[in-house]
Amino acid sequence: MPDLDKPHKHLSDTAADLEDGQTRFAEVLYYMRLAVAKPDTDDVDDNTGYHFIDITVIQMYSPPDDPLLWLSSQTVISCTLLNEVSVVNVKEIMSIVAMIPHEPRLPSGITEDRFFMLEKPGLDIANFGASHENLGDDAEDDEDANIE
Repeated sequence: MPDLDKPHKHLSDTAADLEDGQTRFAEVLYYMRLAVAKPDTDDVDDNTGYHFIDITVIQMYSPPDDPLLWLSSQTVISCTLLNEVSVVNVKEIMSIVAMIPHEPRLPSGITEDRFFMLEKPGLDIANFGASHENLGDDAEDDEDANIE
């Protein structure tokens, strides 16, 4: 389990649709493929009576802080990492997000270690700081322009 005393950037976090119909954030701890006996099979030694399911073990985040969510016009989704561990089907994962550590002063006046949700980390800054215009052409590369 992660060290709860030290906030870390969690890049393997997910938004999952759980059995109760709520969308929750969680940190993926493990992915597994399990062989499970089909319900209509009585013979344990019959290998054809098994199928595979893909599951993940996740550590849950709390629901977002409602007053902070309201004050930020639904833009700052801030949660805490809980000691609650669950097993869910991989197909229940809706999205991969990043949970970035921060220490906000909540509307209640409390300052605590929390994590805010960031969707699609890195995709919007894929070319950040890189200029492709100034790379220049090498004479050697021009000779082999059609390498197919």
